[in-house]
Amino acid sequence: MERSEPSSGLIDFINASMERSESSSRVSAPYTGKRTLYGDKYVEVMKQYYDYVKSRIRIGVEGYDTSLEPIDLYRALESLFKTCGEVHNMEIRRDRVTKALQKSCIVILRGEGAGDKALQLNGSDIGGRKIVVTSLPPGLDLSTGLSTDVLAARNVAHNKRKYSEGISVTGYDTSLTKDDVKNALTNHFSTCGEITDVFVLNSRALVYFYEQGSNNRALQLSGTDLGGCTLVVKALPYPKPKGSAWTRLRYRFRSATLSTITGWAHQM
Repeated sequence: MERSEPSSGLIDFINASMERSESSSRVSAPYTGKRTLYGDKYVEVMKQYYDYVKSRIRIGVEGYDTSLEPIDLYRALESLFKTCGEVHNMEIRRDRVTKALQKSCIVILRGEGAGDKALQLNGSDIGGRKIVVTSLPPGLDLSTGLSTDVLAARNVAHNKRKYSEGISVTGYDTSLTKDDVKNALTNHFSTCGEITDVFVLNSRALVYFYEQGSNNRALQLSGTDLGGCTLVVKALPYPKPKGSAWTRLRYRFRSATLSTITGWAHQM
């Protein structure tokens, strides 16, 4: 059964940051560690990230001398915009070939009225040139009107499903209804780890787990009894990575953690 993948930029960020161990492209890897965040803590950190995104004010700046050194531009912009509120961060980039500064950069401010105050600095002098100051969107789509609690819970749920590992189960009583089979398998495998989905098909059932090592524990239950029937449990293959070479490489070597998000949360 093909499972849809979330397209949110935040989900992509989380997916690139999740700690995952893979030793084979065919079956799930042995339990070698723990994910950084689980359950309520995971949702809490994501809520803090959404709160941070919602509270920040992104200001676009261009018109400065692109031959400046990055540190000189940073100091000049910090001195100029600190009168508007807290200068939380800046995104200043160089051209990879010429090494010159890109023609625009982003200043991230925080504080009541910071955006309006920043726009009043349009036309200010930086290194003998007048800069153009504009207001930018928040960077994530927050136009749904949903609270950050709901947004965080939804994205965590999507992410868990995308990163879950599955098993195939046969041998159960096929005369039972699909709901009865689903409930029975959920109870039977509940000790193996957090279950994200159970799909009951015509001849087998698919059970997906989020926690690392869950598949190994579930495989140990092959041959156990469920309502007088002997279960046969097999690991499902990993889905084939899609997209660019970088996407495939990122899929194969997911070793970074959510420390970046946690760091942002701590700065709030």
